[in-house]
Amino acid sequence: MSGRPLHHHIRRNIVSYIALFFALTGTSVAAVSLANHSIDPAKLNPRYIGGYVRAWVSVASNGPVTASGGGVRVQRDFNIAPGHYIIDWRPKPTGKCTAIGSVDLNGGLVPGYVTAQAGYSRGRGEQSSVQVYNAQGQAAALPYDLELICATPR
Repeated sequence: MSGRPLHHHIRRNIVSYIALFFALTGTSVAAVSLANHSIDPAKLNPRYIGGYVRAWVSVASNGPVTASGGGVRVQRDFNIAPGHYIIDWRPKPTGKCTAIGSVDLNGGLVPGYVTAQAGYSRGRGEQSSVQVYNAQGQAAALPYDLELICATPR
C-alpha cells in the first residue's frame, strides 16, 4: 500500500480521529481518577435520574424488521422522503419516552445519522417518526438500529 492513499485517508478523517481520542481519553480518566463511592446517592437520586430501554429494533433499509426486543411494527413512508419510517412500539409504555438510533451496516456503524421523534397517540400508543441520513446529510434509505428509552415509572 503506497503512502498516498493512507495520507488521503488520514487527512479526510483527522477530525474523527481527534474526537475519538478525546472521547476515549475522557472515559479513561474518569474510570481511573474517580474513587469508589465518590458520587453519593444525593447526586444520583433515582427520583430525578432513571430510565430503561423499553424496546429496540433493527430495521433493514427497505423497511422490514431484522431483529427486535418488544413488539415493534415498522411502516416505511418514502412519500415524505427516502429513509422515512414510522415505528409503532408495543406494548404501550407507562412513562415518558424518547427514541435514539444509529445507522447500522453489516453490524458496524457507518457514517450517517438517525433522527427520531417519539410521540403518543391514543389509538396506537407510543410512535416514533424516524428519518435516516447519509454521511452527506441527505435523507437516505439505510439500515438502522433504534431504541425506545422510557423514564422509570414512579
